[in-house]
Amino acid sequence: MNIWELSEKAEYIADKHQRLLTQWQHYCNSLIQGITLSKAKLHHAVGCNPDDSLRFFLFDHFVIHVRLAEGFNSHTIEYYVEKRNGEDRVLIAKAILDDEGRVDNSISNRNRESVLEHYLEKIHPVYESLYSAVHTDTPVSMGQLQQSAQA
Repeated sequence: MNIWELSEKAEYIADKHQRLLTQWQHYCNSLIQGITLSKAKLHHAVGCNPDDSLRFFLFDHFVIHVRLAEGFNSHTIEYYVEKRNGEDRVLIAKAILDDEGRVDNSISNRNRESVLEHYLEKIHPVYESLYSAVHTDTPVSMGQLQQSAQA
């Protein structure tokens, strides 16, 4: 393989990687806009993160992280919940983001309503666990959240 063939492949890799990062940024923007412009009372507060993930504070007690999975060229979006102090991180859901900006092969990352609905579907088990605990006056454990997310 000569230098020009390597250069061509490197350019292809860089272009595809940049396209993925651009699609990720569109997804992040759509989700933030969907949450902040929604009339629904989701009890989400948007937090700033120094890395490339999103962070939402839920009922000022839990943090929901949304990020691309570790690794070069990862197309997997991961959804985590943890305590506000950073303890007990639990993976609650995953989704796939393709090069064309579709999430789970069906949702455009530019359609904020669809992105928000998809996100809420992914974190629905968290709300269900919290609702059940509050309704029955029982404390919430991260184990419960993990079990409900895996169900």
